[in-house]
Amino acid sequence: MIPPAQAGRNPTAAVPESETRTVRSAVQAFRRGEGEAFNRLVELYQGRLFGLVLMMVRDPCEAEEVTQDAFVRAFTRLHLYDENRPFYPWLATIAVRLSQTWLRQRARVSARETTPLRPVIDERNAGGDPLSKLIADQGGRQLWRMVAALPSGERTAVFMYYQQEMKIIEIARALGVTPGTVKTLLFRARRRLRKRIGGIDGLGAYRAQDGEKQV
Repeated sequence: MIPPAQAGRNPTAAVPESETRTVRSAVQAFRRGEGEAFNRLVELYQGRLFGLVLMMVRDPCEAEEVTQDAFVRAFTRLHLYDENRPFYPWLATIAVRLSQTWLRQRARVSARETTPLRPVIDERNAGGDPLSKLIADQGGRQLWRMVAALPSGERTAVFMYYQQEMKIIEIARALGVTPGTVKTLLFRARRRLRKRIGGIDGLGAYRAQDGEKQV
C-alpha cells in the first residue's frame, strides 16, 4: 500500500496559517486542562502520520498501532512541545522513533527491500524538480512503488522530504541523524531512481530553503 501523493501542494510553501491557528488553539486549550482539545490534533494529523508510519513499518495493522502509540506519547508529552516550532515535525519525530523501535524489536525485513525497480518514462518537459513533479502527478503512484522498494533509510527520507514536505533539518531531528546524513540518503535514493527513470535530469535538486544543489 503506497500513500498517494498530495497533488497540487507547493513543496516550498510554509505551514498554512489556518493549520497553525488550529494547532496553537488546541495546544493552549489542552494546557488549560481541556483534554478533549487533543482530539483536534488527532483529526488534523492522523492520516498524514499513518502514511509516514506505514512507509516505515510496511504493515497496515502494525502501522495503525504505532500511529496510535505516537499520539498517546504526544498526549503525555505535549507539555514539552515548543509552540514556536511547527507541530507536525515534532509529532513525526515521535512516530519515527517508535517505528524504529518496532523495526528493531521485530527485526522484520520486507521482501520488497530487494524487489527490482521498474523503469518509468517521464515525457513531460516541466521545469523545477522532476521528482517533485512526478510525485505530484497521477503518474507518481508508479514512482511511489519504486520508492517503496528503496532501502529503509532512503525510502523514509524521500517520503518525509517529498510527500510529507518536511525540511532536511526536521527530517534529521526525526531520524536522529545529521542534516548531512539526510542529504546523503536523498542523494543515494535519487541516484538509484535516476538509473531507472529514463529521460529525466536534475533529480539531485534540493528545495531552495534546504541548501544548494547536489548531484
